[in-house]
Amino acid sequence: MDVDERARALYGQALGPARGVVHVVAVAGRDVIRIGPHAPESDTDFFALSLTRARVGAILVSGSVLRAEPELRYDLPDPLRRWREARGLDAPPRVCVLTRGPLPAAHPVWESWARPVVYTTGEAAASLSLPDRVEVVGVDEPSPRGAIAWLRERADAVSIEAGPSVARPLYDAPLAVDELLLSVFEGELDPRARGDAFLGEPALSDRLRRVHETRLEEPSGPWRFSRWLR
Repeated sequence: MDVDERARALYGQALGPARGVVHVVAVAGRDVIRIGPHAPESDTDFFALSLTRARVGAILVSGSVLRAEPELRYDLPDPLRRWREARGLDAPPRVCVLTRGPLPAAHPVWESWARPVVYTTGEAAASLSLPDRVEVVGVDEPSPRGAIAWLRERADAVSIEAGPSVARPLYDAPLAVDELLLSVFEGELDPRARGDAFLGEPALSDRLRRVHETRLEEPSGPWRFSRWLR
């Protein structure tokens, strides 16, 4: 796989290491597509997600994502790992789990390539039982913006892979998102794959500008892939 060539075909240009906060999300209409066996498959959407992971120094997810995806790992395909290393991003990114509650101690995310961090309350931090590899950060009021600020002190770019309850408020003033990679499924979505609402594209246009869009027919149906910038 030629990463730059595929990025140009999808977003109109090759993409280098990111700066700031990048949000990557797949939706149908306004609703986020719930990951699972009923979600429409798209190799291109998976490439967009993997490319974003390759471009950043940190990834923000939520505890609910881990609980909903018991097999989730943060490993990169070899071509993207080589692409990342060639651009000076030698260390694996941090994957930061934002939570206020318990987390599964045996989840594979703790052993995958990315460096795991838990950002939680001080009380929860004292009671969590996780592998030694996991860095646990306890604060008074854990929030998405607080987690992003903590990560930005340690990385030039952070990607958001959490659900809409975490991501949507980041679009309120002051805007916290610098770049959005939006995958839109335009086929008939299985109701079991329909998640909570994200922002519609008119609302996004009030906050970001769309710089490129590509339409593709995947085996699962028609998709649109767009890139938006602050």
